[in-house]
Amino acid sequence: MKWRIAKRIVVITLACIFAFTLIVNRAGCVSSGNGEIQVGVYYYIWWGLPPPYINHWKEGVKYTPFLGEYNSSDPSVADKHIVWAKQHGVDFFAVSWLGRWSWWDHRCIDNNLKQGLLKAEHLDNFKFCLFYESVIVLNATLYAKENFTKIFIEDIEYAAENYFSHPSYLKINGKPALFIYNIPYIYGKLGTAKAQKLFDALRKRIDPYLVGDLCGGPSPPSGDSPWLYSMNAVTSYFFLSPSNNWGTILNEARSRYPEWKSSMNSIGIGFIPNAYPGFDNTEHMQQGALLPLSQSNFEEMMRIALENVDDNLKMVMVTSWNEWLESTSIEPSMEHGEDFLHTVLEVKQTVDMDTIDEENGSEVYDCAVYVAAGVVLGIILGSLVTFAVSKERR
Repeated sequence: MKWRIAKRIVVITLACIFAFTLIVNRAGCVSSGNGEIQVGVYYYIWWGLPPPYINHWKEGVKYTPFLGEYNSSDPSVADKHIVWAKQHGVDFFAVSWLGRWSWWDHRCIDNNLKQGLLKAEHLDNFKFCLFYESVIVLNATLYAKENFTKIFIEDIEYAAENYFSHPSYLKINGKPALFIYNIPYIYGKLGTAKAQKLFDALRKRIDPYLVGDLCGGPSPPSGDSPWLYSMNAVTSYFFLSPSNNWGTILNEARSRYPEWKSSMNSIGIGFIPNAYPGFDNTEHMQQGALLPLSQSNFEEMMRIALENVDDNLKMVMVTSWNEWLESTSIEPSMEHGEDFLHTVLEVKQTVDMDTIDEENGSEVYDCAVYVAAGVVLGIILGSLVTFAVSKERR
């Protein structure tokens, strides 16, 4: 008698476990762990260029990097950058890139990417993508009376051959991510028809995930804006011109980022909000702009950006890692230490935990119902099995 009861309990228990696992997994109550927000930072590799090229360290850099006046072709420098980034919640670098055209220092900068970042020891646990400097390249082609469309396509084909297949290259929805600077400038110089043919030509050869920089808000463009043509997602290198004060920038970000997100999502385009720690190019520009570097304001702008991430992309861009000429750098410096990096990590961790708590809270009731259903179904299945076995033996 006791043996029959024991067997019945075992059968019911196994049936409960089977039903519980089946229903709970089916319901999605087991976390996939893919909800973390990605933080990308614009990354510059034009430092320490050899003669006859311009030494940008001598062009009015106001602050002092921990690493001194480094050379971007040095893989040990890039490796330190990656380690710092990973330690502080930065997930990828969007590398400022001017293609391979034989104009001035473009090829030298491309060589810095190959000899520096791509040879960094810890790159295999990090991501990078290209940020195409369209304004510099376009202006150079116009000055030299060259065909920008031809050079642009050749540059991106070269990028596809040399970088897009790299195991650490950033993919979005399975496609190589390509950020393009200042889309409105391209349209202004080429005209709408020519600019759109440019992107058509690109799509015929390569199909990257295009992220277009729309250059400063505050309001999103209308859904039929030509600037959105062929874009998978949009962002702004500066959400609002740093000639504004911090109060204006933060207030506009609070009110406008939700508009950008809603407007772009309504037409199937992703939105990547932006944050920056300040701006100061007065050292090398006669009529420069000054937005004082501020850890507290950067923290607030990061929080606003992270709280308004696209639900599908879950991505934020920071301007910048090391644009020292404009004093937007979050790279550690003698003057600010690691303050801005600590800010990125702390805000990201806080917002990620809040998001997880909200998602978990909204799913607790549903998962409890599924768990109860699994237990009940298990008891029923177990009882039926034991009843059928016992009846057969009789």
